[in-house]
Formats: sequence, structure tokens, C-alpha cells
Amino acid sequence: MYAMNTTGRSLDRQNDEDESPDRPISNVAPHLGTWVSSLVFDDIPLEARHIAQRCIMDTIAVSTAGTKTHISQSIRAHAASVYSSGDCSVIGETARLSMPGAALANGVAAHALDFDDTSYAGVVHGSAIVLSALLAAAEHADISGADFLIAFIAGSEVIYALGLTVSDHHYLKGWWATSTLGAIGAAAATAKALGLGREKTAKAIALAAVQANGMSAMFGSDAKPLIAGQAARLGVEAALLANAGIDAPQTAFEDPRGFLALMNDGINNPDGLRELGQTWRLVDPGIAIKYVPVYSAAHAAIEATQYLIASNELDVEQIKTVMCHVPHLVKISLVHAQPATPSQAQFSMGFAIGAILAFGTLGPSHINKKTLANKELIDAMSKVTMIEDNELNGPEFQPHFPECCRVTLTMKDGQSFAHFTQAATGMPGNPLSDEALLAKFTSCMAFAGWSEQRAQNMRDNLQQIDELSTIRMLFQGEI
Repeated sequence: MYAMNTTGRSLDRQNDEDESPDRPISNVAPHLGTWVSSLVFDDIPLEARHIAQRCIMDTIAVSTAGTKTHISQSIRAHAASVYSSGDCSVIGETARLSMPGAALANGVAAHALDFDDTSYAGVVHGSAIVLSALLAAAEHADISGADFLIAFIAGSEVIYALGLTVSDHHYLKGWWATSTLGAIGAAAATAKALGLGREKTAKAIALAAVQANGMSAMFGSDAKPLIAGQAARLGVEAALLANAGIDAPQTAFEDPRGFLALMNDGINNPDGLRELGQTWRLVDPGIAIKYVPVYSAAHAAIEATQYLIASNELDVEQIKTVMCHVPHLVKISLVHAQPATPSQAQFSMGFAIGAILAFGTLGPSHINKKTLANKELIDAMSKVTMIEDNELNGPEFQPHFPECCRVTLTMKDGQSFAHFTQAATGMPGNPLSDEALLAKFTSCMAFAGWSEQRAQNMRDNLQQIDELSTIRMLFQGEI
């Protein structure tokens, strides 16, 4: 299952004395602190490790490509001026920064192209936040590759367990779970990398929870990647402060004035946390890895359009209209019908389909103002319409296929062609192959100007990351 319905148990039904399986855990921060601090390599199934390595490789690739965006370049300059120098690498820079500064800069780069992975356990870009925080913490602490992998998995699983705990209600309420939950996962990963014990890890998680923020209102603006970077920074700082002895309320989640009550209307699904470490969320529901650098809600429509054009050998110039029937999640995510900026274009069905009609493809090189001014693209975008289809909101499709799409192409001669894509390539139910992931990695590194040999060296290190004696081997001369 890819997403949770907006169900769960209200906090007012919670009995602190009752820890039966059908009741929510009442001490969330200590529970998470204990699990994270005690996690060891042999606890983690091989499949979860493999998926984590894929996520790390993908996030390094999209972060490196993201350094070429104006928002990443601006924030790197900002971080260099505001945060002190330190021992942590910044992707795209030779200068090193303190842990919080590096986490901020790398977090922005990781999400700048909206090309990073997604989990539907809460609808969250977990890897971008966790990895950006962890890169800084791991290099500072000089941990091994195996410990790096453990910390990445710990932070990721915390995010996804909380994602299931809050259900889709949190996201649909308007909170950007990538930031609100991501900061907590970043704190957990950082605490693990720094070797904090159970109590300090719980405090770090609680400190992140009481500061968590991020509104979906910023979709289509530079604020989105900025807030991704801020979430990574917040997680790092929460762990550093906890290690320095700063206290935090251990009831940050379940307090009547806490995270679940204020940010989730008291909804608290018990399965999310109770299955932590039993059902590995990297595996189930799995991770969606993108092959197109726009919001994932557009991917099924892109793939359906490409399929119709190729399978019917259609002359694109003869296409009169493109009608995209979508479920509610897609409708509320792709909010810019006439995008004016590259950031808005990434949240536009018109741009996504228009680019396929105009250029035949859509990659990082298209996310710029010059592309938006292209007459062929503008003409193609005018052909695209998106409507919410209540049938796709029904139990046959939801929550299993949250971003499915039915596309109908109507030709100038009156012919029409339709295709339904329930899970685009890269979605957990239709995963990107290892070979396709490596191709994406190579393409992203080339887009960033890396030589083939340099990219190969990084790829080799990432593929054997759990065997590195020190994580600094990953950075030497590479990032």
C-alpha cells in the first residue's frame, strides 16, 4: 500500500496506561530514541539496505545536478556568509562549512530540481532531508560507511513511521511533511551518526518536533527547496543542542498542545510506530525514484502521453487536445496551470505534458526561464487540460495508486486515443531498475559538469558504501 487513508485514533481516546496493540504509543520521543540508539547493522534486512543504497546514490546524483540551479547557488553563498567555516563538505563548493551550514546548503541542492525520491508513507521526500543532514554529521564524526548506512536507515524509518502515524491527513491539511517529518528524521540520523545515547537521541527528536514547520502554500516557489534545506539544518542543530544538554519536552508529540494535536487534529494511527523495525518502510510501502524532474503527481500523465504517442505513431503536431483525468492528490499538487517561473513549472501539468509534446522529453536542462519562453512549449501547453475524476478517488485506486492518471489525446481529425497509467515508472509498484538508476546517476553528474571518470569513481564508492572504513573516503576530491 502506498499511502494511508486519513484514519487513526484521536488523542482524547489515548490511555497512557494502555499499551495494547490497538492503541497509539503514548511516549513517542522516548520510543524513537530507544529504537534509533539501539539499531545495529545486523538488525536491518538485506533488501532494506539495498534500497537505502539506491536512495543514497539517487540523492547524491540529484543534489549534484541541483547545484546548478540559482536557488542552490544563492543558498550556498548565504550559508558561507552566515555559518562558520568547518570540516563539512558542501556539494558544488570547495569551501567547507559547519555542520548546520553544510546541511542547509546540501538540503537545498537535494530538492532544487524536485528530482529526489518520495515515500507515500506520509507523502514525504525523506532521503533529501536525511542524507543532507547525515553527510555533514558523518563527515564531522568520521564514521564508517556501515555506520553511515545504519544512520541513514534509522532517520528514514523514523520519518516513514511517523508518516504512517499522521496518515495523509497531515499532508492534506496543508503541512509539507517533507519538512515537518523530515526535520525529525534528520535529528534521528544525526544523533545516530554522532553516537548519542537513548536519552539524548530522544531529546534531539523532541527538539526537532517542537520546531517542525513547513506549509504546502509554498509549492512552486524557491521557498520549497529552501525549507528542505532548513529541515536538514534544523535536524542537525537539534542533535547538537541535545548533545550539549539542552532539554526538550518528552511529550512533544502527544501533549494536548503538541505535534499531533496541533498539526494533525489528534489523529494518531497506532501501526506506524508499533511496526517500527518490524516492517521496514523502505521496503513496504517502498520508495518512488523519479525519472523526470517535476513533481511526482505529473509522472503518470507524462508516461501515458509518451505511450500513446509512441504506440500509435502519432504526429504530435496533429494533436488538438490532451485531457488528463486525475485523483484529488494530483489536482491539489499541480497548482500552476500557467507557470511563470521554473519553480512553478515543476508543479504544472501543462508544463509537464507540454514539454513532452514540444521536445519529446523532459530533463533538468528544461527547468529554466528560457524553456518557459519557448513558443512551441507555450503552444503545446495550451492544449492540456487537467480535471479531477472522482472515479480515481475511489477504493479501486486509492490509496494504492495515489497519483494515477487517465490521458486522452484528441487529434485534429477527430480521432481519440486513451491510456491509463496507475503507477508510473519509478513508483514502488513499478520500480526503476538498477540499470535505469545508474543511467540517471550518470546523466545528473554529466549535467553538473562532472567528467565520466569522476562520476565513475563516486558511483563505485556509493555502490560499496557499507565497506568504506571511513566515510571521508566518499568525499576526498569528489564532492
